[in-house]
Amino acid sequence: MFKSTTHSVLLWLVLGTVLLTPAAAQSERPGEVPPVRSYAIVNARLVPVAGPPIERGTIVIRNGLILAVGADVKPPTDARQLDGTGLTVYPGLIEALGHLGFPPTTTAPAAPSPPGPARATPAPPPPTVPVGGLPNSTRPVGFYPELLAAELVRPNGEGLEAARQAGFTTALTIPRDGIVLGRSAVIALAADSPREMVIRTPVALHIAFRVVSSNSYPNSLMGVFSMVRQAFLDAQHYQAHWAAYRANPRGLKRPTDDPSLEALLPALKRELPVVFHADTEREIIRALDFAREFNLRPIIAGGREAEKVVDRLKAAQAAVLLSLNFPKRTTDFSPEADPEPLSLLRARLAALKTAAELHRAGIPFAFQTGGLSPSEALSNVKKAIENGLPAEAAIRALTLSPAEIFGLADRLGTLEAGKVANLVAVRGDLFDAKRKLAFVFIDGAMVNLRGSNVTPGDITGTWETKDLKLTFSRENNELKGKVRVGEVEFDARDIRLGIDEDASLSTVRFVADLPWRGATKTVTFTGKYTSDELRGVVLVDGQAEPERLFKRTTTPSTPPSTAATGSDAETVFDFTGTWNLTVSFGPQSLPVTMTLRQEGLNLSGTLNLGPVGTVELSNGRVTGNRMEATARVDFGGRTIELQISGTGNGNSLEGTVSSPQGTATFSGTRPQ
Repeated sequence: MFKSTTHSVLLWLVLGTVLLTPAAAQSERPGEVPPVRSYAIVNARLVPVAGPPIERGTIVIRNGLILAVGADVKPPTDARQLDGTGLTVYPGLIEALGHLGFPPTTTAPAAPSPPGPARATPAPPPPTVPVGGLPNSTRPVGFYPELLAAELVRPNGEGLEAARQAGFTTALTIPRDGIVLGRSAVIALAADSPREMVIRTPVALHIAFRVVSSNSYPNSLMGVFSMVRQAFLDAQHYQAHWAAYRANPRGLKRPTDDPSLEALLPALKRELPVVFHADTEREIIRALDFAREFNLRPIIAGGREAEKVVDRLKAAQAAVLLSLNFPKRTTDFSPEADPEPLSLLRARLAALKTAAELHRAGIPFAFQTGGLSPSEALSNVKKAIENGLPAEAAIRALTLSPAEIFGLADRLGTLEAGKVANLVAVRGDLFDAKRKLAFVFIDGAMVNLRGSNVTPGDITGTWETKDLKLTFSRENNELKGKVRVGEVEFDARDIRLGIDEDASLSTVRFVADLPWRGATKTVTFTGKYTSDELRGVVLVDGQAEPERLFKRTTTPSTPPSTAATGSDAETVFDFTGTWNLTVSFGPQSLPVTMTLRQEGLNLSGTLNLGPVGTVELSNGRVTGNRMEATARVDFGGRTIELQISGTGNGNSLEGTVSSPQGTATFSGTRPQ
């Protein structure tokens, strides 16, 4: 009995799934309906994008969809409630153009395989593909119109994790290299299989007028343009030849199938838009002229100088996927550095205003990260706002606008009942570098955010309710607390700060001996707090008293920015030692041992998982009295990544162990 229980818990810990009871196993079989997932985020500021913000409301999600949104929505009784006090909830962010989800590769993009089961690695392109009317010519370098991004993306592909951690839930993706790069796909950034990732395919054909090889044709910009133009002319001829053959094949030789030219036909028929990767005024004009020549539906990607051609963009009914990778100085600033040419300075300043100019001109546009890290790109949105772009337009450019451009506004881009439950909740300004993500949902499933996203807020100061006053301060690098009942003050001890694993709110727990209904009782207080409110419950003899709401009445004794970054005295906490922990999931538990070695803010060590063995910890770091580390466990032919996050207090340690599909709690001590 004990052995079976331990084995089940160990399986959950390593594989990140529910306990493998027969009922649970059956619910996960292919083709059967999975368990209902229902959450209700309450007391949050909601930004639906489709309408005005709701200053204090509730959003309910169930089975991957938004069930209800509003100020008067009541959470269903079966929903898991998340406290959104102090948070702002937006639709999940959409990357309007990127290269997310592809497996690491050092070779050029390959042609897709024929229909059939997906392969782990696509085959190399065929040695000869007729292009330019020469039946024996080789395929030009960078010409991959038949490539489908949807056939290449993988759930563990590059860039997905960083994007999720920044609040992105959806992306238009296309391989990075090439001239005619292929056809893009819109993908969800979290899924169990490649098939589940793909939301729409194909979305657009992508063309970049650039030289990709100096050793083979086309090796000049003129050659690139000529090659692409000839390919479209050949596609027109190919289309006409096939149409004639299908109408009356007698007396006509059957045309040779050409997958490259075949892939251009939907664009020629205006069934598929063409995304031209162009930044400068000249490049954009060239792309629009090309689109007009072949009657294509153009979209401009990059668009750094798009404000110079708004009239032409409007005439072509072209949207812009605007890059947030703004031009920078080519050299670091120093007194000895040569001054920037005036033209470059003007270009840098003008790029910051492009979004505002497109907005004023009524040109539909969406933001793309442009190769920046997702977090840096979001910070650059603030620069666009500071240069004239309304904040609501900036949010729309990351949510509803890309959904509209890609034809997915019926399911993505807003917080509305019936749409996909993609959302991000943030404490602070979404576009500020100090923003803190509380949680992210993709297809109704909560993303496991790393502990570095949120640290406990500063609790120092005075908090008051009708019959109690709490005062917290720091003395000699130690957090002290007092509880005032009437005119008498009592010490609070065993004070523990942490983060609520559901809503990422700061939490506090302490113990005090207080006069309680005619006797002195040892009471335990547990609560959650924001910058100005603390909600908590007093436990007396194991019984919970009604919840109390405290208001902050004095300012913190240390600047919140210092406490939030962990740069104050909290960083002195030393996690070095052997910790005997108990990992719990539901009613079952598993003993583990974690040995830590701390050098400054860096952490290393091992995790002993009993029958599975001992694994090394990596990426360990300390922030205040919090630690986090990663462990990779080989089990059942798979490598599972565990994210460990804990809060230390003296010789006690509490926290969570998370895998991609679940989270367990742990607590324990280290021998003195």
